[in-house]
Amino acid sequence: MTVRDVQAVITASGSVRHGRPLGGSSFRVCTCPKAGCGGVADGSERDDCPEHRRTPAQLWHWSAECPQVLTDARTAIRRGLAVFALPIGGRVPEPGWQRRATLDETLLPELLAGRGVGIGCRASRAVALDLDVHGHDDGPSVLAALAGQLGEAVPDTFTVATPSGGRHLYFRVPADCTIGSVSGGRTLLGPGIDVRGPGRRSGGYLVGPGSIVGGLPYTPVKDVPVAPLPQWIAERLRSVSVEG
Repeated sequence: MTVRDVQAVITASGSVRHGRPLGGSSFRVCTCPKAGCGGVADGSERDDCPEHRRTPAQLWHWSAECPQVLTDARTAIRRGLAVFALPIGGRVPEPGWQRRATLDETLLPELLAGRGVGIGCRASRAVALDLDVHGHDDGPSVLAALAGQLGEAVPDTFTVATPSGGRHLYFRVPADCTIGSVSGGRTLLGPGIDVRGPGRRSGGYLVGPGSIVGGLPYTPVKDVPVAPLPQWIAERLRSVSVEG
């Protein structure tokens, strides 16, 4: 983890940076969860704090006591999206994440302590469109252009901004939906649009709101109900039945 990563998390949390840098990203003094926000650990708190034993620079902002992480994860759950834990700063979950995806927000403080946020599509009964903005790909523009050609509209739905400038759009699907997950624009939706779906067994996932990857946050930008998957999109995903 770099100093930039630490600062990005603190900025996203709306708090101020505490502690004095001691080479790299470690700190001489830092805030411990047991000391409360803004309080400086005096040593006894640090000795009793597992987050500080692991990596002092992670501070309390990396734990579930960071208000923004919990706020964003609760927002997702209240929109019916099942949450599981991701490694800090990472995109790849640990084995068994499917069994840990939950819609119970009372579990979040323990589940997300020192972790990032993932969204499981099968447990959420959701299909998500990952609209990438990378190189020549511009997923949001491609989807808007397709909708225009068909005389359709992209409905308002729960949407998360990604670090690349892209968007994650979530759509509700029936419990028996088996739309799978594909990348690289290999659907009739066009280039720059990846799909994450419930699949036939375990389903796909996305990095969820509240996560920080590469020092940049995933942030809800449309906190509205998850809309049903439009028919014109569903028709172009019928062949997406990748095992997962």
